[in-house]
Amino acid sequence: MAKARHHHYPEDIFIKITKKIEHFIVKHLKVIIINISVVIIVLAAYFSVDYIFKKNEGKAQNAFDKVYLVYTDLLNKEDMPEEELNKKLINLNENFKIVLNDFPKSKAAVKSAYYIGNTLYKTRKYEEAVKYFEQGYTINNKFYISFLCLQKKASSYEQLGEYEKAVQVYKKIENEFSDSFILPTVLFNLAQIYEKQDKLEKANDVYSKIVSSFQWSSWKGFAEKRQLLIKNFM
Repeated sequence: MAKARHHHYPEDIFIKITKKIEHFIVKHLKVIIINISVVIIVLAAYFSVDYIFKKNEGKAQNAFDKVYLVYTDLLNKEDMPEEELNKKLINLNENFKIVLNDFPKSKAAVKSAYYIGNTLYKTRKYEEAVKYFEQGYTINNKFYISFLCLQKKASSYEQLGEYEKAVQVYKKIENEFSDSFILPTVLFNLAQIYEKQDKLEKANDVYSKIVSSFQWSSWKGFAEKRQLLIKNFM
């Protein structure tokens, strides 16, 4: 008489796998609990820090907005004499400094440093302006305002006649913000400084870069015109 065949059903396989998993969990239960606890603690710490950071950024932005609202209101008063306007803007810098000091690592601090520097630049206090533009860049060099801080810092050096320092800052912008659509403006300013230093070959090289790499920019036409003028002196 033939022996009855034993059939293995999917349920049997599932039971075996389940038992193996149970055995593994029982054997390594302590390690698993520790690892899970570590993950929970890390996640809790991350979300706590993230929450605090965002909350701080929100407070900083609110503080900045209150000052910036007054700033824009002053600039919109077209009938105000320039001397009076500049005086009020300088006074308003004290409010921007409060934001800068109270929230030193925030994006609002970067913007505050920029507007302080901008007012100092406007009132021809270029040496002081440089310090705030540098501070704004240092706080967060990835924030878009940091590009403007460097640009105005270079322009401040140019106004002071410190052309070599201006050149170094413009080169720094070129290296760190190579994808920025404002880069042709920076390069044109750099070439202009070379011209002031009578470094015509270097100026011509920079103009050539604008013409070849930024054909979409309106600065291309200006660069071509400068190249034609330079050829008369080279």
